[in-house]
Amino acid sequence: MERQCAVWGVFFMLFFVGVGCKNEDPSVVKINVRSGSDTIITGAEVRIIGDLSKDTPEYQDQTISNGEGVALFNIDPIFDKYGKDDQLVANFTVYARDSQPGYTVTKVRAKAHFTTTETIILKK
Repeated sequence: MERQCAVWGVFFMLFFVGVGCKNEDPSVVKINVRSGSDTIITGAEVRIIGDLSKDTPEYQDQTISNGEGVALFNIDPIFDKYGKDDQLVANFTVYARDSQPGYTVTKVRAKAHFTTTETIILKK
C-alpha cells in the first residue's frame, strides 16, 4: 500500500511539474535603428516580413521606432501557425527608413519565447 501511494505521489509530482513548465514568455523582435554615426534614429519606419523561402509562414508588421530608436514587434501570432512538431524559428527580412527615400534591409532570425535583438544602420 505504501509503495502504491509513493508511485502515485511521484506520478502526480511529475505531472504537475510538467504542466507548470510551459513557457509563456513572449516572442519579440527588437530592432535598434541607428545612423552611420551610431546616432539613435527616432520616428523611423520599420517593417518585418516573413521569409517564405525559409519556411516561415506569411507574416508582416510595421511600426515606428520610439524615442530610444527601438522598434518592437510581438511575433507570437506567427508561432500559432506552426505545427506541433515544427521547429519554432522564424526568419524575417527587416526594412527600415527615416525621411530618406529607399529602405535599408537586413535579415533577422527569431525563436519562440525569446527576445531577438538586431541593430540596423540606416544608409544615407
